[in-house]
Parts: sequence; structure tokens; C-alpha cells
Amino acid sequence: MATPATAPPRPLLIKGGRVLLPDGTSPRADVAVRDGLITEVGSGAAALGDEETIDADGRLVLPGLVDAHRHMWLGSLSASAGDVTLFPYARQVNEGLGDPFTTEDVYAGVLWGAVQALDAGVTTVADWAHNLGTDEDVEANVRALDDSGIRARFFFGGKASSSGDPAHFAAQARRLHTAHAARGGDGRIALGLALRGPSMAGPAENEADFALARELGLPVSVHAGMAGMPGAVDQLESQGLLGPEVNYVHANAFSAREWELIAASGGTVSATPTVDLTMGLGSRLATGPALAHGVPVGLGADTVAYGPTDLFGEMRLVLAGERAQANAEAVGRGEMPSELHLSHLDVLDVATRGGARVLGLADRVGEVAPGRAADLITVDLSAPHLDGFGSPVLSAFRGAGPRDVDTVVVAGRVLKRHGRLDAALLDHARAEMRRSRGRIRARSL
Repeated sequence: MATPATAPPRPLLIKGGRVLLPDGTSPRADVAVRDGLITEVGSGAAALGDEETIDADGRLVLPGLVDAHRHMWLGSLSASAGDVTLFPYARQVNEGLGDPFTTEDVYAGVLWGAVQALDAGVTTVADWAHNLGTDEDVEANVRALDDSGIRARFFFGGKASSSGDPAHFAAQARRLHTAHAARGGDGRIALGLALRGPSMAGPAENEADFALARELGLPVSVHAGMAGMPGAVDQLESQGLLGPEVNYVHANAFSAREWELIAASGGTVSATPTVDLTMGLGSRLATGPALAHGVPVGLGADTVAYGPTDLFGEMRLVLAGERAQANAEAVGRGEMPSELHLSHLDVLDVATRGGARVLGLADRVGEVAPGRAADLITVDLSAPHLDGFGSPVLSAFRGAGPRDVDTVVVAGRVLKRHGRLDAALLDHARAEMRRSRGRIRARSL
């Protein structure tokens, strides 16, 4: 299939939009792009005559959103579970629907998951891939990410249902590492390991898994700090396994000491607000404690089988949840809080620069600034729910969703124009998804 990712990026000039700059201001400015990089941001950026011009008048130009935790293979299973807690969800979706996945189903799920993300303005994902039983499955996952044009940190996790075979997982990981190095490419896809971690495995297994990651020089991500699963960070600390390469997903129930250990070791956190609060993983979002301890934190949609496909709603949930938490003591005394905790710009920073820090990509994405990768989105502010009196950034934060994302650019390639995804990509992904859903439904009969 010929996809947008196979063509060299054409120079771009995004003109006349309100651009969110790293300092939080949003002046009217132009953004020039060459060779997949932002080369100039300012009023009257130079036009050289060979670029495609994108009219951003009436639009807000933002850095592409960074999803810091998403299981991409679940893309074709969106809305397949609801109103269940973690373990029934795992039996219903991961095991019941996911275990029989073919290589073709993996490709279709990841590709459709990438389409969902791109359509919503997510230009970078942490793909926590834990339904890959064979080398062919692994290749299909990587190929789907590549074909979509999205940027990704591919956290390889093998197949969760067969995670008791560490030798198979290690062999797969080494082959993936070797193949990735030989493959080259444009740098959009980076590797990591999705490990079972102390909440899902014992000390000996964790020691072996972390040793493998450090042998390969790869960052790791683990699910930890969920309700009913205490002491994950304490266990890693006792084994000498903490470090700046460790990412903790959910982190709803860490103790104060665990937060201090994460901060001291340079670890990072990924919060998934909808799943965390509605699946029963905890009653306290990780964003507040992470920010208070200086721990890099990003937002993730986690699983579209249960939760959302975009980060706009997740940002609003974070602002509401964190303010409610901060205000609880005063409200409990019957008082009106004298000030509000956290601003919309703080939360937007978590969904952009925060996610970039979590994924080790802070020097590449998360800001609209010269030298950064041209991963950009524009939000059309003309709809009634976004045509505000005040700040265009606040308008977008309060009301935007996937349908309001007008333009999506990744590494200088335009993947969504005038509110429509690239037709070849969308048609191919939809056809693959529908064939896969037919197979999945047939197996479920």
C-alpha cells in the first residue's frame, strides 16, 4: 500500500493561525516547515515558492498531542467493553477477543488504532503492545505503525496470556531489537519494552525482565500503583531496579515514599484518567502527585475497547479531578476555595511536552518551535462551541474534540486536511478493520 509515510515531506507554510508557543502565549504567526522540521515561527515567515500553504486563519495551531499509554492493537475492538473492572475486562477483551488474534488482526487493529489517534490530533503514541505471540505479529504491528504515518514509542510486551515463558519473550525482544537497528527508517518509531512489572510478576521474573531491557539499552513501561496492588515501587527499589528509564502507568495508589523514590530515580508516569477513575483502578489521578514531586507525567487513552480515542476529554477530566481533589478540604469545611489548583495551560502541557518527556522525545516533539519535528495540528475555531470571546487556547481546551481537528501533520507530512484524513490511508485502514472485525465476530459465535 502507498501511504503518506512513504512520500518525502513537502515543504509547508502554515499561515495566519494563532500559534501556541512554548511560553504559553498564542499570537498570530506563521510556521514554516522543511525536511520534516519546523524552521521558523513568527509573523510573516518567509515563503520560498515551493511549499504547500495551509491557511490557518480562524484556527489554533498546537503541537501534536502525545498519548503516553495506549494499547494500539485494540483499535478494531473499540467500545467492546464497559461497566466492568480490570480483571473481568482482561478476561473479556484481552483473553476472550485478543488471544485468538491472527497476524492480520494485529495489523488491522494497530492501523485502525493509529487512524483513531491521528483523527483526534494525537501525533505520537506510546504503543504498549501485549498481544504479539509470533515474530510475524511483531512485524505486523511495526508495519501498521509505519504505514499510518504516526510517531510511536513501540513498547514490545509479547503476548500477555503466554508471559510465563520468559525465554520466548527475551528471544523475540532481541530479534526485534536487531531488526529495528537494521531497518533504519525516518526515526518515527522508537523501541521500548512493556514489562509485567512487580504488580504482575515476582522478584525473579522482574530481575530477568529488567536485565534484558538494560542489556538492550531500552526504556521500560510497567502497569503499577493500581488499587489492590500495593508496593510495586518498593519492590523494585529493594531489587535495585529503579531508574530514569522506568515508566509507571496508572500510578493511582502509590504511597508518599513511592512517589519520592520515583522522583529521586528519575522515573516517569503515564496517567489514563477515564480508565483509572471509571474502571476502579483508583480514586486519585496520578497527575497531581507527579507534578508535586517533579515527576514527568503524560496522559494516555489506554484502551479504546473501554475508554476514549482522544485526549481532549482526558485533559478536561484531569482539570476537574485535580481541582476537586485540591478543593476537597475547604469544601469539606463548608468553605468556598480561595484559589483554584492547576490551569488549563498546565494540563495542556502534560498532554504535549509532558508526554514527550515520558517517552524520551522531549528534544523532538511537544512544542511549536524551530528545530522541533513538524508534528502539528490545527483546531478549527469556527464552530459555535469553539467561537469564543476570550483565549483561543481556552476555547479549544474547554470544547474541542476530534471533529474540530482540521489539520494533522507528522514529521512534515499532512495526514489530515480540512477535517478529513488522507483518503488512501483511511480507506485502507477501514477495509482492514472491517475484515478483521468479521473474523473476530465469526470466532465469537
